[in-house]
Order: sequence, then structure tokens, then C-alpha cells
Amino acid sequence: MWKKTFISAFIAQILSMLGFSFAMPFLPFFISELGIYDKGEQALWSGIVLGAAGVTLCLFAPLWGVLADRYGRKVMVCRAMFSGTIILLVMSVVRTVGQLVVCRFLQGAFTGTNAASIALVASVTPQRRSGLTLGMMQSAVFVGITLGPLFGGMIADLYGYRVAFRAGALIVFLGGLLILLLVRENFTPPDEEKDSPPMSFRNILAVSGFMAAVVIMFGVHLSSSIVNPSFPLIVKDIIPSSENLNSITGSVLAAAALAGAISSALLGHVGDRFGHKKILVVCCIVSAVASVGHFFVSTLPSLFIVRILFGLSVAGMLPSANAIIHRIIDSRFIGKAYGASTSISMIGPALGPVIGGSIARVAGLRIPFLVTAVFQMLMALFISRFIKTPSPASSEQG
Repeated sequence: MWKKTFISAFIAQILSMLGFSFAMPFLPFFISELGIYDKGEQALWSGIVLGAAGVTLCLFAPLWGVLADRYGRKVMVCRAMFSGTIILLVMSVVRTVGQLVVCRFLQGAFTGTNAASIALVASVTPQRRSGLTLGMMQSAVFVGITLGPLFGGMIADLYGYRVAFRAGALIVFLGGLLILLLVRENFTPPDEEKDSPPMSFRNILAVSGFMAAVVIMFGVHLSSSIVNPSFPLIVKDIIPSSENLNSITGSVLAAAALAGAISSALLGHVGDRFGHKKILVVCCIVSAVASVGHFFVSTLPSLFIVRILFGLSVAGMLPSANAIIHRIIDSRFIGKAYGASTSISMIGPALGPVIGGSIARVAGLRIPFLVTAVFQMLMALFISRFIKTPSPASSEQG
């Protein structure tokens, strides 16, 4: 039964991320259609629009986690996907940038398909297979965000951004329909009289190893987003006269995302067999080397190589962190645990671009990559010191 649920959730996750990324990368361009013509103002409003969803996601993720443990994880995935469908449709008809910001706040508050899907899969998956399945779920994210901008860009060029939003809404709706019709969750609501008292967020945060895993997730999101403001400008620095600058930049990012999709699935499985702590340390070191490589590259082929290496290593860390949480938290409270971890870790991508952009402005475009390298090495030391995972053999009874 769990395999059917996993496969359905995996496909639905691809559709969800594909639909949301159909138009999201083009929000800064869409803003110009809403009456914001000055480039400085466009940059300001783009930051507000892109960051708005992260704010409400941090606030609402714990709430959805609590409700998932009380009413079931399947209903939370359906809630996230069908809410996302409605919000994307509303985005397609907004007339002012203020209305677009409100939609993004609502998106962060009511969607969160990634955390909901991971909680669903984690709740039905045997512990000995958690690294593989959670790795595949992370892989689905990368597949979706690889394909979404490619197809969404084509539709936006042909029919406009509003049609791209509507097409994305349809795809997310199909993902929700897949969960609704095919997923079977044997969920038993907690009996407060018979069961042990429910774990509070304070109890979950106090579980040995939980905060260490969350710190890793936060660090992954923070370090990978620090370089985001600089990367397109590095591409432009390498090929300043290219007429296909956007296509080339998108190709490099797509290649890295595809590498991340492969890495998430593969390293999640390897972690199940050889230990997730080892995977985390190795990925930190490799990502640090790749970050330093960004500082020195001067040709497009070398940029492809270091970016793919960076994507492989960073993506390989998230499944291991999720698997650690899965192994140390009672399955009855897994929704609350992933809600808490999402809420805390998503502070990373909210702060990362601001930190990276500020460093780039003061010290130069390539310095953020060195900062990321230092950060990753500190993460490797943190993992070596604070992460304690059971040997793979000890989890076979799960």
C-alpha cells in the first residue's frame, strides 16, 4: 500500500512544482505589466513579491503540521494543491502589484505542498526505506522546477504571462486530483483518552537530534540562496555579448536542477545503506569545493561543471536531513515535526538573497561564493560534532 501512495505522491509532487514554476520565475517581468516601469522600482517590488510567500509559509507551516497529525496527511496535501490552484488563477487576473503581493502572501499561507507531501510519504514509509523515498520526493521537486520554467517560458512568450498562470493552475489541480483519487491513507485519529499525550512543539524541538537536522536544512537553504543574486550576473560577466543570455542562464540552472534530482534519489538510497551522517559531511565538502570553483571560472563549460557539482552536493543533503527527522520522531506527530522544520528552515531562503546581494554590492559579485564555501565547511564540522545517526543495520526493524 505504501508504494502506491509513494508513487502517486511522487508524480503529484512533480506536477505541483511544475505548475508553480510555470510562471513564478517570470514574476519580475509580469510586474512591468502591472504599471511598474522604473527598473529600480521593479527590483524593489520583485523582492517584495518573491519574499512574501516565505513570510507566511514560516508562520503557517506549524499550524498545517498540527492539523495533519489530527486529521490526516492526505487531506493536507489536497488542501495545499487545490488552494494553490485557486491562488494561481487569481494571480492571472490581478491588475495591481499590491494585489499580486496579497496573492503571494496567501500562497505561502495556504499551500506548502512540499512539506505536506513529505509528511504524507514519511507517515506510510518503513524507516529502512525513508532515505530512498524522501530522496525521491526531493528529486520530484527538482524535476518540477527544471521543467516548469522551460515550458512556462514558451507559453509566456506565445500567449502571455496570464495564460502561463492559468496553465500552471491546471497542472497543480491535476496533481491534487491524483492525490485525492489514488492515495489511500490508513489514518487513525488520535484518541486523547487512550493514547499518550500529544507532543507539543516544545517537545519536538527537544528531541535529541531534531534541531541539529533542522539546522542542516536551514543551512542548505541559506547557503544555496546566498549566491542567487550573483549567479546570473556571473553568467553575463563570462558571456557579455551573447544574444541568448537568458536561455544560457536557464540552461545552466536547469542542468544543475536535473543533477540535483538525480542526486536526491541516489544519495537518499545510499544514506539508507551506509549512514546519512557520512552523506551529509561529504556533500558539505563537495559543495564547498564547487562554491570556490565559481569564484575562479572564466568559461561557460567550466561554469556548467561547477554548477552541476554544486547542484549534486546541495540537493543530496536534504533527503538525509529529512530521513533523520523521520527516524527520531514518533510517526503520529510527523506532520507537526515537518511543519516545524519547514517553518524554521524557510527562514534561510528569506535571508539568503538579502545577505548575498549585500555582500556582492560591497565586495564584488564572486565573494558570496567564497562565503558559501566557508559556510559549508562550518556545516561539515557541525554535522561531525552534533549529528548522531544509528547504523543502517539498527533501523532494519522499522
